[in-house]
Amino acid sequence: SRRSRVEVLTMQVAFSPTGREWSAVSGEGLHVYSLDEDMIFDPLALTEAVTPSAVHKNLKSGKFGAALLMSLHLNEFGLVKAVIEDTPYESIANVVRSIGHEHISQLIQFLSKCMEDSPHLEYYLQWCLEL
Repeated sequence: SRRSRVEVLTMQVAFSPTGREWSAVSGEGLHVYSLDEDMIFDPLALTEAVTPSAVHKNLKSGKFGAALLMSLHLNEFGLVKAVIEDTPYESIANVVRSIGHEHISQLIQFLSKCMEDSPHLEYYLQWCLEL
């Protein structure tokens, strides 16, 4: 019997620093692969302007809602946790109202991960109450 393998022309291949994820750009689009099952790549509203440095810049200028939205789009736990913990207690209600309903479940998942080993229980409970 005759066997053939599909060939795909790729323009670029990149590996993560840990070597557990890699991506390829082809004529069919961007392909992201991971050895971890919990890795989720959701490119919704992801632009070239949404970067970790842009998140930190928004944090420094006091734009906590924009920083949280960007960090949720990037879907990096460390970045989301930094934004959540750098948001002042009195700003939590405004930040939660600014992110929109489509990001609530994602934020709840990040909050539950953060609460697992954090000594700031009251602070995280305030986030939960505002949701």
